Amino acid sequence: MGTAAIGSSCGAIVYPLLFERLQPQIGFPWTVRVLGFVSLALCLYATLVIRQRPVPKRRDLSKKFKPGSAKDLIELAGLLDLRYVVQSIAIFFSNLTFFVPLYYLQPYAQSHGMTDQNLGKYLLVILNAAAIPGRIIPSYIAGKVGVINTYIAICGFTTAVVFYWISVTNEAGNVAFSVLHGFFSGSVVTLAPVVLTAITDDLGMLGTRLGFVALLKGIGSLIGPPIAGAILDGTDDYLGLQLFTGLGFLLTTVLAGQLRIVVTRRKVQMHGSDPIGEPGRA
Repeated sequence: MGTAAIGSSCGAIVYPLLFERLQPQIGFPWTVRVLGFVSLALCLYATLVIRQRPVPKRRDLSKKFKPGSAKDLIELAGLLDLRYVVQSIAIFFSNLTFFVPLYYLQPYAQSHGMTDQNLGKYLLVILNAAAIPGRIIPSYIAGKVGVINTYIAICGFTTAVVFYWISVTNEAGNVAFSVLHGFFSGSVVTLAPVVLTAITDDLGMLGTRLGFVALLKGIGSLIGPPIAGAILDGTDDYLGLQLFTGLGFLLTTVLAGQLRIVVTRRKVQMHGSDPIGEPGRA
């Protein structure tokens, strides 16, 4: 999943560069149209070449995978699973603040020590380039030490990097923040659905759970940047915006830690032991 997720980082590198080059030459409306046509071509290609994974023979997967129905659109029983509830809330808060640095990275840098304006324009590209290894390396580590353990660490590092952003006042600091935040925040969004898969006992309901979480992600991503913008307008200072972002990731870290506790207690109750450190385990 981490390898597949690097596609979004690659797109996030290419699209800003295209916009930066095309907008002065053909104007904003046609630049947006060109980007739309590029997206259309890529989506059509993906639609044509994608194939469903074949089901292995001689294995009865009927208990794990079952056809969905209209009543499965909302899994009310999942609300009784504390693991699912905690992780869903964690994903909401991570997406509430995930896009804030992406929106305000460049204007903050240009007003806080970024003397090279040309370099300042490419900070977002630097951030997304750093997200490529950030989506692969932690995913590999998760297979060794456990996905929840890795998720907690990555959320914690992301929180620390965002609070470090408050102290950035020079060119080197802005570049360093772009690299660090790109690496760790890319891991947060990549590992979140993997964690959800690891804590789902009935994989037949995984699609429903992922869909509901996608709704929460959409709501968080929709309201987070405007809230940050309102804070910036109200205070005329980036500090409030940065604190809002840091607290969002801090809540995500706390909830990830709570999830670890809930999962551990459940395993102890069921098996009488805690395989918390076993490679590949949640």
